[in-house]
Amino acid sequence: MARKKRKSAVRRRKKKSKELRKRSRPTARKRRLRRRRPRTLGSKVASAYHTVVDTIKDTDRLRNKMEPPATSETE
Repeated sequence: MARKKRKSAVRRRKKKSKELRKRSRPTARKRRLRRRRPRTLGSKVASAYHTVVDTIKDTDRLRNKMEPPATSETE
């Protein structure tokens, strides 16, 4: 009579770790969404103003990086 094949240790280990992972999962909880404060006209204007100022400063910084001030040739 043939003997029963032993279960491989690797397979048993995988199965055990899979079961542990299932158990250790946190329960799914719904998170409450935070309400955002509605943007006022003043905040929109301020945001647009800062965007324009930042763009101008960045452009100036880039121009100075490419060609530092007081180095242009005059003829």
